[in-house]
Amino acid sequence: MTAVVATDRLFFALVPDEKTVEAICGTRRQLREATGISGTEVLSEHLHVTLWHVGDTAEPPPAEAIDALVERARQVDLPAVRVSFTRAKSLGKGAFVLYGGKSVAALKTLSTRLRDVLPKPGAQKREPFMPHMTLLRSQTLVPPREVDPVTWTAREIVLVHSLLGKTTHRHVGRLPLRPGAQLWLPGFDF
Repeated sequence: MTAVVATDRLFFALVPDEKTVEAICGTRRQLREATGISGTEVLSEHLHVTLWHVGDTAEPPPAEAIDALVERARQVDLPAVRVSFTRAKSLGKGAFVLYGGKSVAALKTLSTRLRDVLPKPGAQKREPFMPHMTLLRSQTLVPPREVDPVTWTAREIVLVHSLLGKTTHRHVGRLPLRPGAQLWLPGFDF
């Protein structure tokens, strides 16, 4: 029996605004110069914070499935989220990421609320959720280091359809977060 190869992925994410993307790319340049890390950069238009991995399939998701996911996710009623990353480090599987900061608890809350209303991914074992943004892929390991805070207010959750191995992301659903007060849980900085 031939193993089915996944070609499509769906995930819910926070996507930074254009001004923040410029700041993130500047931080990435500074980190590359300071650490000497080389590797393949995540395209600026693909920078995101994954909140919930819906799953991988061997075919594009049907429009009805996308609509159903968006409707279920609408049950999450949260205010805008203040995102702030203050550290960078290498993770397993070659990811060099931004992480840490005061927004970690708020991002975990948002992820948990999505998890509670959305279908669980297949039988694969999921690592505990650690909010982060992948900057590049590299086999070089860089220990944790402080960075100037990368901060923005996320005003929506985006459902992303990724074509695996094709460097293609399509935003197929958008869920506004409530304007006004921002979700920021003080006292947590990982």
